[in-house]
Amino acid sequence: MDISISAYKNSIQNNSLNIGDIIYATNIKAGRNGSFILNVNGRNIEAFSKDLLYGNNIKLIVLKTNPLEVELLKQNNETMLHIGDKLSVKVLSSNNGMFSVEIGNKVYNAGILSYSDSAKIMAEVIKTEPLLTLKEINISPKQMALALIAKELTSFNQKEISNILKEFGAIHLSSFMADDIKKTLKNSGQFFEYKIAKGLSLNGDMKLAAYSQQNSSVENALNKLQIANALMGSDFFSFFENDELDFNDGIMRFVKNGNNTYSAYIKLNFTKIGETIISIMKHYDNTFLITVFSKVNITAELSRLKIKNCKVVWKEMCEKDKDFFTIKKENLKGMSGFERIG
Repeated sequence: MDISISAYKNSIQNNSLNIGDIIYATNIKAGRNGSFILNVNGRNIEAFSKDLLYGNNIKLIVLKTNPLEVELLKQNNETMLHIGDKLSVKVLSSNNGMFSVEIGNKVYNAGILSYSDSAKIMAEVIKTEPLLTLKEINISPKQMALALIAKELTSFNQKEISNILKEFGAIHLSSFMADDIKKTLKNSGQFFEYKIAKGLSLNGDMKLAAYSQQNSSVENALNKLQIANALMGSDFFSFFENDELDFNDGIMRFVKNGNNTYSAYIKLNFTKIGETIISIMKHYDNTFLITVFSKVNITAELSRLKIKNCKVVWKEMCEKDKDFFTIKKENLKGMSGFERIG
């Protein structure tokens, strides 16, 4: 007998469940002392089971009521799916290593081995009981590479990456002079593989230092930043910091223009005027336009600057201007031929 449990009840009493009843858990998590917490119609229920229960939309049968013990309701796979079957599978969702999949217009809960994170896969049936287990087959090197990229992006956290690289010293800027900025970027670890491919010196490269020190957190942070930069196309993005100069941590972004030139955008947080954005772009043949965006009007101070071949102007900074320096995950998923599940 299928039962419906009212969401407004504070708890489910033992007498509201009977042995043999079928319940649907929209979500299952680990509880205490080997129990499981089942979410049924919006209420959390503690239950025990000999089965390993994790995932979403799980159909269960009641074995005992005091204490509550449940079992995965067998999907009758033996009459439909057989070990060794090779099937087209649509992956609907995932949670804690468990997957909701659609096979032949029927939905199953399954485990998937060697999964490439694609929404549609070809898979072989490895087991049918107690849980349907599939193994993805015919995975191309390109699919695996894209899957690894997607996996990195799911845990992309700009602030966390910046803090890791700052602590390691990978983005320390010794001064705000052009040569020092170039040196910081060159040795930031972003060009490590390029240097190897071109036979260039690796002296001072932060990714080499991370490998040498076996610092996996820095390696991962650099990998994520490299992937983000690769997916941003012609743009380049990097952090920098300095404890001695009159600003807090900063971000640099370079954007390639249509005429094979680059525009530079720098975000800083000065101790006196607060958050500031500086854009540098080619103005005319041999001149550059430098625009300083800030909340504080510093027109008078900028008018006293004399920089050769440069025009310097001030503009009031808007909140949306700062979004330009945030790498958003949704902008990093435009990978041709690749579809990820939710």
